[in-house]
Amino acid sequence: MAAAVYFSTIMAYGNQPDARPLDLLGYALLGATALGLVWLRARPEAALAVCAGAAAAVFALGYAKALWALPPLVALFCAIAAGNRRAGWAGAAFLVAVPGAAAIVRWDAEVAIAVLVWALLVLTAAQPAEVSRARRAYTAEVERRAAEAERTREEEALRRAQEERLLVARELHDVTSHTVSVIALHAAVAAEALERAGGPPEAAAALQVIRTSSRQALAEMKAVLGVLRPGTPGSGGPPPADPRDGRQPMPGSAQLPALLRTVGLPVRLDVEGEQRPLPPAADLTVYRVVQEALTNTIRHAGATTAAVTLTYEPAAVTVRVDDDGRGSRAPRGHGLTGMAERVAAVGGRLTTGNAPTGGFRVTARLPA
Repeated sequence: MAAAVYFSTIMAYGNQPDARPLDLLGYALLGATALGLVWLRARPEAALAVCAGAAAAVFALGYAKALWALPPLVALFCAIAAGNRRAGWAGAAFLVAVPGAAAIVRWDAEVAIAVLVWALLVLTAAQPAEVSRARRAYTAEVERRAAEAERTREEEALRRAQEERLLVARELHDVTSHTVSVIALHAAVAAEALERAGGPPEAAAALQVIRTSSRQALAEMKAVLGVLRPGTPGSGGPPPADPRDGRQPMPGSAQLPALLRTVGLPVRLDVEGEQRPLPPAADLTVYRVVQEALTNTIRHAGATTAAVTLTYEPAAVTVRVDDDGRGSRAPRGHGLTGMAERVAAVGGRLTTGNAPTGGFRVTARLPA
């Protein structure tokens, strides 16, 4: 732009013999008209002030008319388009007022026409800048409203999810927890009555299993309620477990021996590979797979024995449950579907079917 301003002004002297010859001040002012565009991006109003002021001085001092009028128009457009309307239109008025005042002082038809043409050029630069500014403002408003609508939808979804969680928590606490508590209480009463009456040891052992299992179920339900009802609003999770509040941690592979003792039939536990701590999600899934598989064995398989094999691999853990029951001919409930969904949720794979030696086999391989 500076090169265009200098060369056009120097060449204009051939057609404008009455123009003031270029001197050091003239060269400095011509440079200022173009170099003011350096602030165009960061401070468009400052660029407009420098370019317009330098151009007005070039005009007032009588230097040849050339492309030094172009940089102020560029700065004018950018200032208004960037949203600086007050500074932009003030600059436009200044750009028209300076030659307008000269036209009034030196009244001449040609000068008046030149000023009118110049005013139209200034308006031609300012009006599209207003259109550009309005379009940018409209686009920004549309994006803001879209972001606001998306945020509102997310908040509504989170609110509904929290309401569902609280509803499930209330039902679990008021119905299921109460029922399991009643079972535990009556099992304790029955065990004491059986002990006083000197009943058979098999019945006493069965009642002990009921008491232990119901207490464990209550502890696990408390942990689930802690997930469904976060301790701090908006925390997104349960508060840390405090051993003084009686809440038990979620079960895992370490609790498998205790689980197998409550099944009601002989179950062998084999551990292969180098045993190590598992991620919490995988550890809980291992426990739930064994629990559900053995529940299906008791209910549907008609088995007399079962075996649980836990295999630790470098990047995974595999749990396998075998029984000597009727295999796939035994009726199955919804437990296998829920088991598959639980395994898939942690990125694992579940396979079920008849074992090679008879009975039914459940195998889950989990990344860990």
